[in-house]
Amino acid sequence: MQAILNFLIKHNHWFLLLLLEGISFVLVISFNSYQGAIMFTSANGVAGNIYSAMSNINGYFGLASENSALLEQNSRLLNEMEVLKGMLREYKDSTELSYMTTKEKRGSTFYYKTARVVNNSLNKVDNYITIDKGSTDGIKAEMGVFNDKGIVGIVYQTSDNFSIVIPLLNSRSKVSCRIKNNDNSFCSLQWSGGDTQYSHLVDFPRYTDFEPGDTIVTSGFSSIFPADMPIGTIEDVEESEDGLFYLAKVKLFVDFSTIDNVYLVGNDTMEEQAALEKSIVKE
Repeated sequence: MQAILNFLIKHNHWFLLLLLEGISFVLVISFNSYQGAIMFTSANGVAGNIYSAMSNINGYFGLASENSALLEQNSRLLNEMEVLKGMLREYKDSTELSYMTTKEKRGSTFYYKTARVVNNSLNKVDNYITIDKGSTDGIKAEMGVFNDKGIVGIVYQTSDNFSIVIPLLNSRSKVSCRIKNNDNSFCSLQWSGGDTQYSHLVDFPRYTDFEPGDTIVTSGFSSIFPADMPIGTIEDVEESEDGLFYLAKVKLFVDFSTIDNVYLVGNDTMEEQAALEKSIVKE
């Protein structure tokens, strides 16, 4: 305490100067309209900048909840779209729906959920993704996973509150696909390691008409993904080792290094279809 008093006494002339400066400043802006207006405008500008910065900070921390709300809303819209497709199938005869794809005519019922990525590996041959939803949230093995850019992978295992996803960047991943707007170009997408931005089309028929830049989409010949979900674009093509097929290099739409929020797509008829197909195999 004594040290503080000694400091104040030693520098009292500076404190007196500041006090007098403050009084002078108040008198100037109080009795001079021009200076008062300048002071008022400047103060408003400073306050506005402070409020703007605070708003940006609050907005940044509020993005997580807003993104979550948007994902849930998009999920509801996707589910409503599937309901409308079902209503169309119910009230229109097959001839009126001849423009629909084979997958839509078959009547598979898809539903959608949302999740967030909590862990993601990129530097392995067999990479995995962990999401924050599990069996208690209705997540099941073999549900498809995608985001706003394209497909991500397939659910492999679930616990109560988490699920493991096999992404496209996994040697065990194999997705049925085709060239967009070409119904006779069926092939499979499989990753062989290396660059995380690319995968390859295998069993790509040599008779297929294609050009670099063509878009690759899901074929619809799977109970996991609906047809025409985006995957990537053809960048380069070479001969396969046996010379019977092409091997096409595909640049993926999804950037797996920045993946965060995802959607999951399930199929109500998957188990029925799988059981029927297994019974045929046993025969």
